[in-house]
Amino acid sequence: MTIFAASAVLTMAVFIAAGIWFGRKSRSFCDYSMAGRECGTLGVSGVLLGSLVGGASTVGTVQMAYQWGLSAWWFTLGGGLGCLVLGIWFAVPLRRSGMETIPGFISLSYGRATGNVAVLASVTGTFISIVAQFLSGAALLRGAFPAPGPVSVLLVGVLVLSFIFMGGLKSFSAIGVGKIALLYLTLAICAAASVRGLLSFPGTPVRLPMDPFLNLFGQGIGKGLCSGLSLITGVLCTQIYIQAVFSASTPETARKGALLSALLMPPLGILGIIVGLGMRKTGVVVESSAALSHFIGANFNPWLGGLLWGGILITVIGTAAGLTLGVATNLVSDLLASSINLKGSEKGQAWATRIVVLMLVISSGIIGSAGQGSMILKWSYLSMGLRASGTFFPLAASVLAPERLSPNIALLSGVAGLMTTVLWPLAKIPPQPLFAGLAVSAIIAMTGISCGSGKKPLPQDN
Repeated sequence: MTIFAASAVLTMAVFIAAGIWFGRKSRSFCDYSMAGRECGTLGVSGVLLGSLVGGASTVGTVQMAYQWGLSAWWFTLGGGLGCLVLGIWFAVPLRRSGMETIPGFISLSYGRATGNVAVLASVTGTFISIVAQFLSGAALLRGAFPAPGPVSVLLVGVLVLSFIFMGGLKSFSAIGVGKIALLYLTLAICAAASVRGLLSFPGTPVRLPMDPFLNLFGQGIGKGLCSGLSLITGVLCTQIYIQAVFSASTPETARKGALLSALLMPPLGILGIIVGLGMRKTGVVVESSAALSHFIGANFNPWLGGLLWGGILITVIGTAAGLTLGVATNLVSDLLASSINLKGSEKGQAWATRIVVLMLVISSGIIGSAGQGSMILKWSYLSMGLRASGTFFPLAASVLAPERLSPNIALLSGVAGLMTTVLWPLAKIPPQPLFAGLAVSAIIAMTGISCGSGKKPLPQDN
């Protein structure tokens, strides 16, 4: 084993051991899926950022910055704005409800049919994001080790399963805090090395034109705004992100954790952009998905390079694990629990969640093997858009105007938004599908709010 590989394996082993240690007391399904509702501010932020900041924020951001420049910032900028909205308006009501899932929360206001639409949108969109993490992890492995594509995907799957099975959300919350600290340190070191390399570059740096490299809208105003909107709304409609809120010890803790996440996320994108643009400016030619791995291998000694590379891989694996656990929680709590009589059986729910997790990892790995080399952030933006189009406005109405929207109109709003987003590309006309889907959903919801009434307000304390 090379020094680089030994250092990387050591980093991963430390995090896995820490997860096992923190997760050893996960005895109930509530511990496993909600961390016992005992998370403090750092714990909430650890779950939220631990699942939000992953392959798209690191490997995907450097990849897109290398190809397109500053427009790669939309993922972390939009994610930070989404966390801000979550903290200001949504975190406290969601935590007070005492629910475990977004569809469960929506069902409380509008009935099970609308909740099922939210399940469909959330599961479909989040599954695409899991595939994006597999693409990121496989790209990292290919960039550092001569491993064939299927082998790298298989290793990613094994690591994801180890993260989830070692203790669920309780361990994920604990290692999420450490993961974000390590990621900040890793990207800061990489960005500093990139700047140092540019200052000492012996040749003539490649000229980077303002458009697209130094323009936040380098891929077009429509695509830029759609990317940001998909993140803002997607954060509010993704099970594992809201699971962080549900796991908080108090509503106020949930709010503080979301606001802390809003502060921490955008700078991570800037650090990744510095690396991607630095590589482009020095004229390095490399497969874009392997840009970050190449940079680490070429700019650091094997021991430090292995530690940094291992930290990035931990980030990707942790995010894949969090998203997978969120989808499994949706499927088990919102669909399987009632259909196969798992309600009240914590052991049965825990085992069902593990089985669903295994199936999700296998299917994500198969699709990830087929999609290697594609633009990772495009998968992530598509994922966020699908989650939001069928869920955002019914959810927003249930939080901000709980007595104003009737169940039938809420159902129509969710179905129409999701279907419009899915079918709009067939029309091949502007605007972007997410804009169209959200616009249709919003028009229906606003019309319903102006003339309808829903159920009673949600509980105010829990």
